[in-house]
Parts: sequence; C-alpha cells; structure tokens
Amino acid sequence: MISLSVKELAGFIGGKYFPGSGRYRVKSVVTDSRKPVKGGAFFALIGENFDGHNFVRAANEAGAACCVVSDRDGWEKGLYGTRAVLVEDTQKALGDLAAGYLQKYYPNMRRIAVTGSVGKTTTKELVHAVIASAFKAEKTPLSHNNEIGLPMTALSLPADTEIFVAEMGMRGFGQIRYLENIVHPEAALITTIGNAHLELLGSRENILKAKMEVCIGGSRLKRGRAFKLIVNGDNDLLKQQDKLRSIAAEYGCKKLELITFGLDPSCTFRATEAISGEHGINYLLICPEGNLHVELPIPGEHNIYNSLAAIAAGSLFGISAQAAVAAIRKYAEESGGEKSVRQRKVVLAGGKLTVIDDAYNAGPESMPASLKVLGGITADRHIAALADMVELGPDSPKFHFEVGRTAAKYCDRLFTVGEKAKEYVRGFADVKKAKKGSAEAAQSFMTTDEAYSSIKQYIDNEFAAGRSVAILVKGSHIMHMGRISQLLEEAYR
Repeated sequence: MISLSVKELAGFIGGKYFPGSGRYRVKSVVTDSRKPVKGGAFFALIGENFDGHNFVRAANEAGAACCVVSDRDGWEKGLYGTRAVLVEDTQKALGDLAAGYLQKYYPNMRRIAVTGSVGKTTTKELVHAVIASAFKAEKTPLSHNNEIGLPMTALSLPADTEIFVAEMGMRGFGQIRYLENIVHPEAALITTIGNAHLELLGSRENILKAKMEVCIGGSRLKRGRAFKLIVNGDNDLLKQQDKLRSIAAEYGCKKLELITFGLDPSCTFRATEAISGEHGINYLLICPEGNLHVELPIPGEHNIYNSLAAIAAGSLFGISAQAAVAAIRKYAEESGGEKSVRQRKVVLAGGKLTVIDDAYNAGPESMPASLKVLGGITADRHIAALADMVELGPDSPKFHFEVGRTAAKYCDRLFTVGEKAKEYVRGFADVKKAKKGSAEAAQSFMTTDEAYSSIKQYIDNEFAAGRSVAILVKGSHIMHMGRISQLLEEAYR
C-alpha cells in the first residue's frame, strides 16, 4: 500500500493543487469510484465511452484523499473540491505517478519485461514461477498489461519486492514506450513477432519495431552495461540479430546482449528431441550449463518455447536450468497440471467430454497451436468452436481461411461464430472436399448462444451413440467465447 502526501503525489505528476491540501495523505490509487476510495487518490480517466470527471463528486463523498482531474475550467471554479489536483492528462499522470513511485521507493528492485505477439501471458507466468522460486518476485496479474493495469500493479507492489515481472501489451507505436517508461526494465523477453495488430501497424516489420520499444531502457543503464534481450531464435524476424541491434540503437540502446531460445542449433537455449503429447512435453535442453532432460505436465508444442523462454529468463538472475525446470513443473502441478493460465483443460460428463477452454484470445499463430493440442486429446470425436480473429488488416480473410484448413486436419466438426469466422468454414470445406469428407461438417453462427445450441445437440448425439468428444473453444476476447465453455461446464459437470 502506498503512502504519499498530496504534495508528493502532485510532484510526481506535475500537478497543481490548492493551498492547504498538500498535507493530506494518499493510501491508495483508484480509477473506479465504485471501488473503495476512502483515503485514496481518484484518477478521473477519460475513455471512449466514459469520463471519470462525472464521478469525482461520488469519490469525494466516499472519502477520497484527493482527485486528479484534467478539466482546468472546472478545477479553477472549485467544481471538484479543494483537494483536486490538476494535470494535463489524467492517464499520463497515472503512468508518471507509477514511474516516479518505483524510482524513488524501489531503487534496488530488478525488473524484466515480457512482450510478444503470442504467448506472452503464459510465458510471463512461467518466468515469474521460475524467479519466485529464488526471490521475492511479483508480476502483473491477468489482463493488467496495459496503460492502466500496469501502473496500478506497480503502485500496489509489496515493499519487499525484489524482482518485478511486467507483461507489456500493445496495439500500436508508443504503447510499449509508455509502459517501459514506468517499469524501467533492465532486461526484456519477446516471445515472437506474429500477425496480431497488422490492421493498425501495417506490417510485421512495424510490429517488430513497436515491440522493440521495450529496449529503450538500455539508454538508461550505466556505461558498460548491456541491455539483455531474450528472443525466439526460430522467429524469422527475431533471428535477424543485426536488425534487432539496429532498431535498439535507434531507440538509444547502444549495447544489446541477445539471448535466444528455440529449436534452431544456433539458439542459446535449445530444445532437441522434443515430444508433445496429451499430458505434457519433454525434450533435451542444450544450454550454456550443459544438457538437461526436461519433462513438464503442460501440453502443446508452443509450451516448449514458453518453457525455454522462462529458463532463459531465470538464467539472467542466477537461477540454474535445473532449478528453473523444477519451478515450472511445480507451478504446472499446483495450477492443475494440464492447465495453463490461458488454456484450461476440463474433463466433464464422467470423462466423456474434454473441453479445452482457450477463449481469451486468438491469432493466426495461436489458433493452429491450440488445434494441434486438440488433435492430441484422446477422444472418439474432435470438434472446435472458433470465433473471429481481430485486427489482422486486409489479409484477415486469408488468415481465417488457413485456420479453417488447419481445423480440417484435426476436427471432425467445426462450429464458427462471427462474420470473419465464415472464412474458417470455407477453408475447412476446401480440405474436406479434397479428402472426399463431409464439407457440411462446418456450421456458421453469428452468436455464441446459437453456436452453443448446435454444439450441445451434436455432443448429446455422440454420447447417445457411445462416443466421447473433445472440443476446443477459442476466439478473440471481444467475441466472448468463454460463454460457450461456461455453458458446457454447467451442462455436463
């Protein structure tokens, strides 16, 4: 819990406050007036569909120590009370407060950032599990990787935190820069550069440049110290080390130490003899320490990469590969074995139904990976409920079509939700027709409820015939595919 005077808070954010109000103490930071605000600083954030200034009165009545506003006219007229602090931009002020607070009160805390187009949240969880096995480590919670969630996390760190693992999301240029300026990481990890956000950034090269903003902190390091960047050595863009160094130099990071992970023989942390099955992964790890057999209860080939990244991150803090593997295994076992933070495997109906709930997000890279996990599940029938992938730009139809073709390799039946998802059906039918299968085995719907009704009917029919079913539920978060997973659990638990 923070403890600042209004005067000190205003100093961090370049704010103006009324005489006499600087002595009040701030014990928390709040952006939602419906949450406990007594003794806290309420930031009146402004979004597309809301204006926090409309809730300042409620926050004051609930006992806020101060309110941070950007309405100069209202502030000067005293509309927000005598403890209001005026700034140019309340969202920027929130970031400035978090940045200043970390620099002053956590000067010795070490920080590592995790970003990437795919797998950053699962990787962040594994990195934290590894580091927390040896240090007092904290991490950004689920969905707190943005311009609001990350500073709020930073402002609530325990005083004894030794290492902060900060996930950083982005949709365009400048967003990683904003988050990086809060955290000031000494090292970073980029999982991969994919096709997410093509609609806004236009090319994968621009996505790379936007992600590489995470290296800006290299310009702050003492002379002679290198900024350490862990990257996927199998990714076509991240393996171009000269390009990475050039981009980093443009951002002021003149000395960049690259650590790579992947399957390529050149990788610093390499997996060979890799096997992925229904219950987990195993591979031979080749790294600077030597060779080590790795066996982990987290299914999916993508988790080979996620675990390699976490092992590499642990090495930056003196954690041996053997200790890192043990920490990942413990995390996996304690969190449910075959569950990852974004992908849950739920067995229902007395073992007859297996649901892979992966409804948080989706992209052209993660969709095939999840479909392959589905194909590895032991069941008589494999089906998928897939929704739109968003922000893919003009090539969106092609990406959806290809995912549909991949689904045809692993699925007996496909149910889709959304307008873009109709391309899944075309891709699915394209493969099925070529194999003289049933092209009608794919159905398109516009709502999750409509899709669920057909899915349930299909499952019930298969059960009646004595067959077991495995289903993957996945789509971009905005499509709310989690409702299908929820309804399935309620119906068959």
